[in-house]
Amino acid sequence: MRRWLALIVLCLWLGPAWAGELRQGVSAFRQGDYETAVLILKKLARQGDPYAQFSLGAMYDDGRGLPRNLKLALQWYKRAGAQGLADAQYMAGYFYGGGRGVRQDPAAALYWFELAAAGGHPLAGNLRDQHWSQLRAPVRERVEANATAWQAAHPTQLICKPGLCIHPAWTRRPRWNFFDPRQDFQ
Repeated sequence: MRRWLALIVLCLWLGPAWAGELRQGVSAFRQGDYETAVLILKKLARQGDPYAQFSLGAMYDDGRGLPRNLKLALQWYKRAGAQGLADAQYMAGYFYGGGRGVRQDPAAALYWFELAAAGGHPLAGNLRDQHWSQLRAPVRERVEANATAWQAAHPTQLICKPGLCIHPAWTRRPRWNFFDPRQDFQ
């Protein structure tokens, strides 16, 4: 019983500290202190924080604070997307759908857009539908089965709440419906 109590106390203590570090990293980026932002965000991203992973992807995508590298941007987007961050899933779909830094792959784009749309990303549904119509029925069925399996294993989706993410400068930031009860607001 004491072990469980100690674990709960540790998690409650570390949670706000982790969020505080993330906000410090994002704030440093917005103030143009890219060196500090990179140090904080890389540390958190390596520890598995999906918001930091997404933000590093955006920094590599834009070439602000880090050298522009679309392959690394996609890797970080996919890591964050694999943890359920709908914004990152959308960006991974966008990269595959448009051949941005990677060979164009409509099936991979459909998969990521399907996950992002299920997470409530307001822009993902239209792009998902466009890629869906480009593929043959067997490929669509396989992609949808994979997306459904992923969703069953990961019932909680995350979104880039205000202040937690750095978005690429070239993208339109999604307008999240903060009154949607399906959204996870941890």
